Amino acid sequence: MSFRYTLDGRTSEVAMTSGGRGWFRGVLGDLPRPAASTRIAVRVVAVDEAGNVSPEGSPVHVTLYPYCTPG
Repeated sequence: MSFRYTLDGRTSEVAMTSGGRGWFRGVLGDLPRPAASTRIAVRVVAVDEAGNVSPEGSPVHVTLYPYCTPG
């Protein structure tokens, strides 16, 4: 399981780990501080053991604010 997002024209894919009971976790990190608030669309991609890929669903949006501190 992973999620994809695009920021500043660059698409990244982040692996997710299972927390059990259908919960998965992934961390958005090392993002640049924007000059203005930036809305990032995040899409989850599921692949089963046979290599079947889930259909693309609606994104979840995360807002990156210019006053957030690194870390």
